[in-house]
Amino acid sequence: MGMDVFGKAPITEEGKYFRNNVWWWHPLWRYCEQLAPDLIPKDNPGHYNNGWGLSHRKSLKLADRLAEAIASGATAQYEQDYRQYQASLPPVKCDTCGGTGHRAEPPQTGPGTMLCNGCHGKGEVPDFQTHYPFSVENVREFVAFLRGCGGFRIC
Repeated sequence: MGMDVFGKAPITEEGKYFRNNVWWWHPLWRYCEQLAPDLIPKDNPGHYNNGWGLSHRKSLKLADRLAEAIASGATAQYEQDYRQYQASLPPVKCDTCGGTGHRAEPPQTGPGTMLCNGCHGKGEVPDFQTHYPFSVENVREFVAFLRGCGGFRIC
C-alpha cells in the first residue's frame, strides 16, 4: 500500500505527484508533524489516504521549514538518531513459529517440524518498527513536491 500525494494546483512537474509506500510515508509524516506542529494539526489524518492535506500557503511554509532543517544538519542528525534507535530495538519472538524456529506444515500455523521461513529457524525476528525507513533524501524530494504542488491531498 502506498500514499499517493497529489498537488492541488501544481506549478512544477515535481509538484504534481509524490508517492511513498506506507513504510516510508509514516516516518516522513511524523517528522513533518514534529517539525511543524503549528502547520499540521495534532489530530490530523495525514497517516491515512483519505484526501486530507494542506493548503498552498501551509505547503510552502512546511517546505521552508523542512529545507531549513536539511540545511542546518538537523534532518541528517534525526536520520542518524532514528537509525540508531531502530538498531537498538531487540528482536521479538517470531509469530509464525511461536519462537521455536520450526513451524507446522501449511496451511496449519504455529510450532511444528518444518524450518520456519519467517525467522529462518532463529525463533526471533527484527522488531516491526525496523521496517519503517527515514532518509534526508526522501525529505528533500518531499520539499521539491511541496514547493510546486499548490497545496496537496493524500490519497
